[in-house]
Amino acid sequence: MQSIFLYEIRERKVYSLINFNMKHLIVYILLSITLLGCNTKDNSCGQAYFGGEIINPNNDYLVLYDNAVPIDTLYLDENNRFLHKVENLNSGLHSFVHGGEYQIVILEPNDSIMLRLNTIDFDESLVFTGKGSKKNNYLINLYLSLDSEDKMMYKFSKLAPEQFQHKIDSLRLNKYNNLKVYDENYPNSELFNKVAKASIDFSYYAQKELYPFRYYGNYKLVKHDSLPKDFYAFRKTINYNDEELKDFYPYYNFLFPHFNNLALDKYFETTNDSIFDRNSIDYNLNKIHLIDSLVGNKAIKNNLLKYATRNFLSYCKSVKDSDVLFNSYIEKSTDSEHTEQITNLYSTLKKLRPGNRFPDVEIVNNINETSNINTIFSKPTVVYFWTKASKSHFKNSHKKVLELQEAYPNLDFISININSGSSSVWKRLLKENNFVLDNEFRFRNPEAAKKILAINYIYKVMIVNKDKYIVASNANMFNRNFKKELNKLK
Repeated sequence: MQSIFLYEIRERKVYSLINFNMKHLIVYILLSITLLGCNTKDNSCGQAYFGGEIINPNNDYLVLYDNAVPIDTLYLDENNRFLHKVENLNSGLHSFVHGGEYQIVILEPNDSIMLRLNTIDFDESLVFTGKGSKKNNYLINLYLSLDSEDKMMYKFSKLAPEQFQHKIDSLRLNKYNNLKVYDENYPNSELFNKVAKASIDFSYYAQKELYPFRYYGNYKLVKHDSLPKDFYAFRKTINYNDEELKDFYPYYNFLFPHFNNLALDKYFETTNDSIFDRNSIDYNLNKIHLIDSLVGNKAIKNNLLKYATRNFLSYCKSVKDSDVLFNSYIEKSTDSEHTEQITNLYSTLKKLRPGNRFPDVEIVNNINETSNINTIFSKPTVVYFWTKASKSHFKNSHKKVLELQEAYPNLDFISININSGSSSVWKRLLKENNFVLDNEFRFRNPEAAKKILAINYIYKVMIVNKDKYIVASNANMFNRNFKKELNKLK
């Protein structure tokens, strides 16, 4: 559990980890003097500094975002350090992306925040110093604590409803008690407290929304009447239109399963089905109708519509149902960029339907040789993908393939990294985990390849027959029916 004591240990660790040379120390002092000259009472300065050092960088830059809008590309110097002055600062949640990995940071007027991280353990190594660092160190600790708990939630979800609710409510209360202690020691802004509380609340609310599917099973009737009467009492407090959280991932991590559940209630009201079908057109039409009718904020609504539609189209095997949902989405979306993305995706997915030829995509092997992926298909092949940003899937997928290779010696298994532009970083991660480099590849042009193959989910697996025609374009090796797909190739 995170506590104020762990937070203070991390703060002390910061200063032992970062050893600025004299040049950077002078820069930091100048930044502090500049910001102290601002009106700190009303935060009218409207500027902040954001800089730091990246160890083992994946490339020579990172991108800073204000919500979902890129502010600037920040380039690393010869010491892998960077410094940026944010003019006309919009106080609030910002994010930065480096090498496909992402994290948030709160930037408020007069902040001068320096970070340090090692890409080998991106989140775990991330620490902040400078004015505004305490709140961000608290939030990264909170994130790591919640992320660690998330891995135990499948075990907790086997508990009976009353026991599960007690467990979740206790964990949430513990986080609130820690936040209270922190706030007493380090008084902070309303924005920080809102973000911290949102991180806590939406993480545990999401677990409650997910619980029925995990406890009763995806394909069984979810008996909401057997849940405690106050199990979903928190729903009365939900604001679907929170502008400050419109790009905050814990908010969306709650909203997605929340609308899944709301659509589920409607599904059983309007159909005679006794078994839940996640890919039912009725269920998915209900979902996007609820999003459209309940969410007023255009940015939030359009994001929810986009991802709900993308998810359905990616897994739907019915051409007719795909057309129906796509047309319903087009009627509801007011974001032209999203509409274009979904339209392009839909067009791409048509080309990836079973029976079509596998697209021409260039891949690079472990000795930097480039080839068309179709030239390496000599027998039925399973193509799976991974990213350094999802280390658990990276390890689990490779271990799963080792098992499958023994059961299906007649098949090839091809692994492709989807976002590494660096051969050294890609191979280093494979070698660190003792994975053989044979049949390991990366895309020559990751962004183009991901669009061509419609890779929106890292669990996506494609299956190709010996004649290089697609058998399945969106399988999942962890699905209980995956081996049935492979058996067809024997």
